Amino acid sequence: MNNQEKRKQDLEWLLRGCPDILSPLQAARWTKKSKNTIYALLKSGELRSFVMRGAHLISKLDLIDYLLLHADDTDGKRFRVEGEKNDG
Repeated sequence: MNNQEKRKQDLEWLLRGCPDILSPLQAARWTKKSKNTIYALLKSGELRSFVMRGAHLISKLDLIDYLLLHADDTDGKRFRVEGEKNDG
């Protein structure tokens, strides 16, 4: 198992209680990001979603893929969105 597969498996385990389909607000809660940040990611296309009756819906798999691409460290436990300030 390579590092990317291990990180994906870890994220799947961390999000095991997460619903398979999330609203932007739910995605914000699970990722500890603001809902405005999530909406900006949706608008830019960085985070994939589909729209049903005017509401964005995000699949858990798309959220995991986004988090994998934006890990801020080698062990994949910190995540940073472009333009966000670093805490350290």
